[in-house]
Amino acid sequence: MTAASDPSRAWVIGASRGLGHAVARRLLAQGLAVTISARAGERLDRAAAALAEGGTVDALPLDLAADGAVPDAIAALKDRHGAVPSVVVLSGGGPAPAGIEGLGADGLDAAYRLLLRPAYEVVAGVAPELRAAGGGTVVLLTSSGVLEPIPNLLASNVMRAGVTALAKTAASELAGDGIRVLCVAPGRIATDRVAELDAAAAARQGRDVDDVRAASQAAIPMGRYGTPEEFAAVVGFLCSPDASYVTGTTVLVDGGKIGGLLA
Repeated sequence: MTAASDPSRAWVIGASRGLGHAVARRLLAQGLAVTISARAGERLDRAAAALAEGGTVDALPLDLAADGAVPDAIAALKDRHGAVPSVVVLSGGGPAPAGIEGLGADGLDAAYRLLLRPAYEVVAGVAPELRAAGGGTVVLLTSSGVLEPIPNLLASNVMRAGVTALAKTAASELAGDGIRVLCVAPGRIATDRVAELDAAAAARQGRDVDDVRAASQAAIPMGRYGTPEEFAAVVGFLCSPDASYVTGTTVLVDGGKIGGLLA
């Protein structure tokens, strides 16, 4: 009989670039074998090849928005490795910028399929396997927008807040089974996604993108964007035994931008 989960392996979803890719690299450095997932294609293949220089990596294609894709991926992991990894990290791209009048019902539905539904499917899908194995860790990457809504990112603000509520509820339900569920919320980290948001803001405001970026950095107490490696180091800690008493919370990585007392 195979084990329900594999304590030597992690599954990082959304790891073909950006924060997910950095997290996968960090977990490899911590000695875990890593399965990475993203949409099938050359980008996923290149990401797996690059990460393989640092440890044991395999790629499992996954389109989070496709019906039945997450349960199928979990089944494929069990077939491939005999168990679900004991560490699961869900990252992924965000919806296009839009405000109240620009989003529309279709845009809201698309954001649900991209962000909130897959988060539920991942947590609910791996929970029975992790419970049977005596525990595990699920980390959901969200955004600082769950603590302070970001202008013109309505869909992200709303759906990632839902992901946060999902994680909080699941953490309470699953803690007794040794399963930790938590969120890590990035602020402005120097990724392609943030560069795209800066470019969109510049186009919307009729300003130079360098000016937009400089103004954004000036609003951060540390005066700069974070690096993917800095962000991944926090996730790596939370996935490690050193964080064994941390669950049901959101850890903010934003250079001090959010000013709330409890953030």
